[in-house]
Formats: sequence, structure tokens, C-alpha cells
Amino acid sequence: MDSKYDIQMMVQVATMYYLDGLTQEKIASQLGISRSYISMILSEARDLGIVEINIKNPLKSNNKLAKELSDRFGLEKCYVIPTSVNSIKALTKIAATQGAAIAEKEIKSHSTIGVAWGSTCYEFMTAFSNNSSLFDVNVVPLIGGSHRLSSEYQLNEMVRMFAEKLQGTPSFIYAPALAETNEDKDLYMKSMYMNSIVDRWENLDVAIISVGAPPEYYSSKRVFDPMVNKQLYEDSKERSVGDICARRFNLSGEFVANAYNEKVMGVEEQSLRKAKKVLCIAAGNHKTLSIIGALRSGLITHFISDENTVESVIKVLNS
Repeated sequence: MDSKYDIQMMVQVATMYYLDGLTQEKIASQLGISRSYISMILSEARDLGIVEINIKNPLKSNNKLAKELSDRFGLEKCYVIPTSVNSIKALTKIAATQGAAIAEKEIKSHSTIGVAWGSTCYEFMTAFSNNSSLFDVNVVPLIGGSHRLSSEYQLNEMVRMFAEKLQGTPSFIYAPALAETNEDKDLYMKSMYMNSIVDRWENLDVAIISVGAPPEYYSSKRVFDPMVNKQLYEDSKERSVGDICARRFNLSGEFVANAYNEKVMGVEEQSLRKAKKVLCIAAGNHKTLSIIGALRSGLITHFISDENTVESVIKVLNS
């Protein structure tokens, strides 16, 4: 199929326009591209037959890359989305949408699902089908609340929305993600409502997570080259390369024993290890080193990313 536009991008835009009912202006705003570009993509999608009565996604996974990553890290399942999109905003939405379709097959009725915060998990829950046949699913947040006002960090509201789609029951955390002191954390964790949350964390059927980029990425305000920065993280076991549910880990996949992690009010590492499935969605070259650390942790059973990111991961691993 010859096209001057990225196939996966066309599928994403067509889905948002024809199935989600968003205007071209809204799609352009969400993906960070111009409205005229959206119009041309939709036209191309129709010309190529991607859009008929329903939207067809002709590309699902790069099986070669998926197998290479699965073999390296012992993943139960790995999905690598064929796309050349580089925009982080668009790539996050594409990966999260694919992740939602995959998760719908992995989640069972009468189960307990844990979800994390952040833009990827927010897009995942937004993209999840409203017409799922699932029911009686308990949905629990994997981390406390945030002072940030953006929707992707308002986890209780995200949990409520997701539970509604699953015809299930939401649980809420009325505590911050990061306690002021260890004493404050102890008080919160001893409360009756937190005991109930912790019990659910200990019995997760599926955990939906993403991976945070290295702290330096957010502070540098510039392109974060994983090959250039790799040595920084290899030289120190204490340097955080990313986080899962706000809990920071190093490039070796070990959660760092520091004052920050001690005050995190979120699911513990051992609870995630007990989960039957840990489905991680992470895309973007800025997360290359974070993904390597996360995969080395051995927590992840199902991984979803895109071709460029996985190629970057393999390049760094082989360097």
C-alpha cells in the first residue's frame, strides 16, 4: 500500500473522525498538527480504502521486532506498532488506542484491574471501548492523587470513567501520590480505606501501566538522545532512569532505595509482581532508556510500543 502519509496515523485520524465523532479542528488540536493536514489525511484514507463503512487497520504488529524483544526479556506478549510518526502527542494516542484494543482481550469479567496515571494511561482509558462485553470489573488506582490539574493526573476521575465502561466498580484513593513525610505516609497507609486499596493491590488480575521518562528529559527542555545519555545511567545505581507509578528505578531495573521512593503512596513492587498480567504501554524515543530499565525489572508481562521506539531500544541494548 503506497501512501505519502503514515498508515497508522491515517487509521488513528480516521478513527477519531468517523467513530469518535471529533471535528477536524479537535483532532488537529489533540495531535498537534494543522487542520488542513487532517483533511488531507482523511482524503488519502478514503482513497486507499482504509475508510469504508468501518475503519480497517491494515497493520497490527511488527512480529519480528516483537519476537526479538519478547525473547530478550521473557515477555508473555509483545506488540510493536508499525508507524513512522514522531510527534510524541500523536504517538502516545496511537499506542494507547492499540493498547486498549489489546487489553480488551486480556481483561476478564469478575476481575480486578489496577490503573496508573499519566498521559498514556489517560489516553488508554479514553480509547477503551464503550461497547465492551465485560462486566463486574473492579477498577483500582495504583497511585495516590496529584496536585497537577491536567486530566491525565486526576486518577480517581479516570478510574470512575473506566469502571463505567467496564460495567464495574471503582475504588478511590483519597491521599496524595507523595507524602510530605514518612510519618504522614504511615498514617495514610494505616487508614481503613487504604487497607482496602492495598488488599486489591495484592490481588490484581491486570495492571495497566506506562513508564515515565528520565527526570533529566523533563528538565532539559531539549532532545534527549538515549545513546548520548546511556553512560550517565550505567555509571550509577542511584540515578533514576524512569518511574512506574511514580516509583523510580535505575537502568538495571532495580527500584532505587531513596527518600523519594519511601514517600510514594502507590502500589509496591512486590504487589505488581503478584499481578497475573502487567500490561505496559510506552512509546517515544525519549523513553528508550526508561523502557530498558522497566523491561529489565521483570515486572512487565505484556508490552506495547511502536517500531521506532523498539528499534531505538534494541540499538542501545546492542551498543
